[in-house]
Amino acid sequence: MKRKIVTMATMAVVGFGSVFFGTTASADSLEDLKDKETELQQDRKDLKADLSEAESEVADILIELEEMNVEVSRIQKALEENKASMKKNEEDIAHTQEEIDLLEEEIAELEEAIEQRFDILKERAVAYQKSGGDISYLEVLFGSQSFGDFISRVSAINKITDSDVTLMEQIEADKAIVEEKQDEVVVKLDELKDLKQELEGMQALIEDQEKETKVKQANLKEKEEKLVAKVEELKLEDNKLAALEKDVKENMAALTKPVTKTQPAPDTKVASDSVGSSGGYLAWPAVGGYISSYVGPRWGRMHNGIDIARPSNHNILAAADGVVTKAGSAGGLGNRVEIEHSGGLKTIYGHLSSINVSVGQQVSTGTVIGIMGSTGNSTGIHLHFEVYKNGALQDPMNYLN
Repeated sequence: MKRKIVTMATMAVVGFGSVFFGTTASADSLEDLKDKETELQQDRKDLKADLSEAESEVADILIELEEMNVEVSRIQKALEENKASMKKNEEDIAHTQEEIDLLEEEIAELEEAIEQRFDILKERAVAYQKSGGDISYLEVLFGSQSFGDFISRVSAINKITDSDVTLMEQIEADKAIVEEKQDEVVVKLDELKDLKQELEGMQALIEDQEKETKVKQANLKEKEEKLVAKVEELKLEDNKLAALEKDVKENMAALTKPVTKTQPAPDTKVASDSVGSSGGYLAWPAVGGYISSYVGPRWGRMHNGIDIARPSNHNILAAADGVVTKAGSAGGLGNRVEIEHSGGLKTIYGHLSSINVSVGQQVSTGTVIGIMGSTGNSTGIHLHFEVYKNGALQDPMNYLN
């Protein structure tokens, strides 16, 4: 907010009190009032520029926050996928280690079988040496029942010896195959352990990205909250300047056209007119509060109503007698209520947190129809209030009492 605006508002309240708060219009000349009006209009123009800039920044931050939410979702998905890969890797490592253990047991069994068979061959060789080499054949000869039996026994001895050698060779071959398979599995285990390290490093990197993104997200949210507060502050200041400008115009009008005895006071006309009698004026639809935004262009599009914020309580009131025609959710307006009144008037109440009426219900002026909220496309708790006359959008300021 520009320093000039704060200074002018202070000067207006302190220095021009006789003009702004309804004392005699003759305290200032018409030229003085025109100068003050010009200054106030410039102040409001500067303030609206600040307001537009702040609202634009809020819109940019909302877009950035949405992009940040998408990024957080992407990172969280990557985390879950990486965790699943790490879990599978752990399972593969455990399975491979079990496979290595089984192969080691199999190799040990083969080595034991080779050792046992080799011991048998050694024992036979020792016996053969002690018998002088030929004794075994004499034993076979004298123990045979016939020559044919002798030949059969000698052949059996040779076959047994050859069979032992063949068996040992087969066991050695099996052992070589198992050892080769063990080497392959060990290589696989090493690769799985390397993959585990890569996955753990990737997990740490993704977690760091998630923390960094969430910090940025929190900073943006904090900046958004500050800007929204600034927007509300600027709107409040603009309302004050608008009130001062209105007082200046009224005093200028008083100087140029004095009030006659037959001319009714302004308050008398507003108080006597109502929707029920002349179809012209509406009651204030909230319990206190102030106008934070008016009808007109805003954020690159048309704002069809006025926004009322910071009331004494959050009750939303029917602006006039009528019939509820709509009551429910309506996209950008969130929870909204529409009421048809006499004289072709229709009022709309948007962003309600809850609705207290139903379609077809008859309501009277001041009936609590809902509670102020921030549903739909809303940057904070407030009432969005629209007025239509025979289907055409109207400025609520021309109807509100």
